[in-house]
Amino acid sequence: MIVNPKTSSRRTNPTAVDRRGSVLVLMSIVLPMMLILAAFAINSASIELRRTEMTIVSDIAARAGSRELTMSKSEEAARRRAKQLAKRNKVGNVPLTLEDSDIEFGTAMRQGTARYDFTQGTPHPNSVRIFARRKTGSADGPLSLPFPGILGHHAVNSEQHAISTQVLVDIALVIDRSGSMAYASNEPAVYPPSPSSAPEGWDFCDPAPPISRWRDMLAAVDVFTTEITNSPTDERVAVVTYNGSATIDQPLTADFTKIATTLDTYTQSLCAGGTNIGGGIGQGIEALINRVESRTGASKVIVVLTDGIHNQGTDPVSAAKQASSGGAMIFSVTFSDEADQNRMQKVAEKGYGKHFHAQNGDELKIVFAEIAKRMPTLLTK
Repeated sequence: MIVNPKTSSRRTNPTAVDRRGSVLVLMSIVLPMMLILAAFAINSASIELRRTEMTIVSDIAARAGSRELTMSKSEEAARRRAKQLAKRNKVGNVPLTLEDSDIEFGTAMRQGTARYDFTQGTPHPNSVRIFARRKTGSADGPLSLPFPGILGHHAVNSEQHAISTQVLVDIALVIDRSGSMAYASNEPAVYPPSPSSAPEGWDFCDPAPPISRWRDMLAAVDVFTTEITNSPTDERVAVVTYNGSATIDQPLTADFTKIATTLDTYTQSLCAGGTNIGGGIGQGIEALINRVESRTGASKVIVVLTDGIHNQGTDPVSAAKQASSGGAMIFSVTFSDEADQNRMQKVAEKGYGKHFHAQNGDELKIVFAEIAKRMPTLLTK
């Protein structure tokens, strides 16, 4: 009988059989380990994603609560607002629920360049601290895992928190003092004739008429300084005025009585002149950034008011871009129907702020009160 050597080899060689058996044993050990490691990696990635989501939600809720606290001065309103914003955002596809105990009010302060320290329960809070909790005993419970039971874990406790603080703010009030400010908001600023409320024989460089855009502005600025005096933020205010040219009339100060005193100089002698809005913004930048009174670390805000149309000097939109590149936010205010609302809207856009329009003195006071409540916030944790 003739035997095929290849066939004979396959039938009688025990080495190949042993090798196949060894591989099966190895795979029976390695595959479960690989599956466990893969599940562990997926669980870990899921936990990190949920923590990131919790950080985002706590940041959003803290900012919302802080802003509401500044605007309404009500802790209850701030608490409601924080809860509303948290509910609009999800952690693990579940809207985050904040309880009253997750929301704290206090004061955050720092010395020099040190980090902010939060003190809970102070009489005049400037900060809101939010705890985003997904743990046993919290409203939404612990975080579930994509692969529960791996290494004995079925869920994970996690907590993130954020603090939003009303901080240092340096403000430049940039005020139009062109000749049109002598007229009432509801009359054309055309000379002649003199403003309707001006006494007989009145002329430019005499005191501002009793019913005038200038005096309406004074009342609005008084509302503004009253609001920031009562706010939890540490503000300094500078005054810049402009007609054909612009000047820094009052450097940054915490003594707001100086604001009224400075403006009273022009109230007693309101002269004619052009409208150099861009020049006013430029001097606002100078007052906030380049002067010795400027504070390192303070938010920079320019509030620019005009009742007319830019007609000389630097283009205000270009000046707004420069202010923004220097770190300043711009709120633009147009007053009376003669003002160039379209251009000033662009100024606010380039300055990453907001444009407001007022037709009369009462509306102007409302606008300035609103701006005072919109000072920037900072996440200090």
